[in-house]
Amino acid sequence: MTTASGVPLTQSQSTGSGAPRPSRPFGRFVVRSVAMLILVGLVAFNVWWFVRQQRPVPGLESAQRALNRGDYRTAETLLRERLRTRPRDATAIVALARARAGQSDLSGCARILLRVPEWSSQRPEALYRAGQSFYKVNRAHDAEVAWLDLIHEDPLHPVPTALFTDACMELLKLYAIEDRWQDAYPVIWAAYDRTSGTEQAGWLLSRMRPELERIAHSEAILHIERYVAADPGDQEARRALAKADLAMGRRPEAEAQFLECCTRDPDDVRAWRDFLSMLLEQGELERFLELLNHPPRAADLEPETWFFRGTAAEKKGDWAQAQAHFQKAVELHPFTPKYYYRLAAVLDRLGDRTRAAAHRRRTQQMNDARSQLPGAYNGFLSAQESATAKSADRAAAARRLGSICEILGWARAAQAWNRLAVAL
Repeated sequence: MTTASGVPLTQSQSTGSGAPRPSRPFGRFVVRSVAMLILVGLVAFNVWWFVRQQRPVPGLESAQRALNRGDYRTAETLLRERLRTRPRDATAIVALARARAGQSDLSGCARILLRVPEWSSQRPEALYRAGQSFYKVNRAHDAEVAWLDLIHEDPLHPVPTALFTDACMELLKLYAIEDRWQDAYPVIWAAYDRTSGTEQAGWLLSRMRPELERIAHSEAILHIERYVAADPGDQEARRALAKADLAMGRRPEAEAQFLECCTRDPDDVRAWRDFLSMLLEQGELERFLELLNHPPRAADLEPETWFFRGTAAEKKGDWAQAQAHFQKAVELHPFTPKYYYRLAAVLDRLGDRTRAAAHRRRTQQMNDARSQLPGAYNGFLSAQESATAKSADRAAAARRLGSICEILGWARAAQAWNRLAVAL
């Protein structure tokens, strides 16, 4: 920029003699001060950390003495100080869990036990005790996770048989209360595979027992309500509560629980399926169809989904579509009598009498087998308990059960009963 006379202006002239200059020395002072403060802070932190690390670590003996005399707070202080430098000391972790339990903090005790390293020989018992602690405060889901982790097979870290058996029994009690027998069967077979002889026969009988007897809903609901109150996010407990409410005639309460399940987890296929069953049984067709049209992502893998779709097609009079859906349900689970029965009815509508008659015979065969199961089960028990029964009688009773299981589609149980018959 130049003046009228052509003389260039200096910077000071161009900006104006009255304009304030930037205070650069003050800015540099601020930056240097902040940097110095950070440096001093880092040095102080490192000095503090060094001094802290030099403090003597309490021995386990002093913590153990405090535990033995019931001074749980002192024991916890000593153990936390020890774990500060030895965070994977399994013995100290277990002792700290004991200190928390002594102060009536069972949830805290359980979570501390879960910190025991996987490679430690104390891990199996820690998992078992963690499950027990969770269960005592009605956190059923957390207890289940701990026990399932315990019975998970790991060849590098074998679980003692006694602990494995106890964990399986605890899981079966939980599944019995929540009526979750589909989850119980894998646990039963895992226990069966780890035993032999008479112990195997006991687990085999455990596989049959839920087919014949269940816990009364009035008794189960007392436990399940506590599970939901302690852990509102426990989907399985909430679903079990809904089913128990429905069985006891508390329809509004059951519906509220099902709706809560579907809201919390829209992809919970089990809750969606059970809610649909309730709506269908109650004759609420419009709500049934509305819910059916909004399936979870994995719904197509559930045979009941196709049964419901077949039922909806029947209501519309679309017999060809109903046949296709019922046929898909049969393919996914070929041992459910009602699938064959409804498929036979649709085939009759379509004029295919021969196939309809074959499906009715299959339905009748499975229903007959189911009705014979209690007698066969009691017959085997009588033969086993009788001092005068011959081995041939026991074997015949086992083979009869094996035959019934084969008709009902329980292939693993049928194989086990036939193997037992040979051993008897």
